[in-house]
Amino acid sequence: MTGVYIRSYAGRMNLQVPPELEAKLTRLATETGRSVDEVALDLLASSIDHDEWFRSEVQKGRASAREGRLLEHEDVVARMDRRYRV
Repeated sequence: MTGVYIRSYAGRMNLQVPPELEAKLTRLATETGRSVDEVALDLLASSIDHDEWFRSEVQKGRASAREGRLLEHEDVVARMDRRYRV
């Protein structure tokens, strides 16, 4: 494994990156004209943002369930059909 350095306000963080992942980061950096550090930081930030959003949505769903606000299976299917026009 090799290290990819990611800049932060507190200094640098050294991540141990498997060779396969490093190759993908390098390919993306080349394709987008950015540095490996920029690509890694953008992907990490995006992943963390998505994880925070997802956890928040799960908590909202759990709160709704505790309050008895549930949907029947058929209602969920109908909503999905409308949204994605199956």
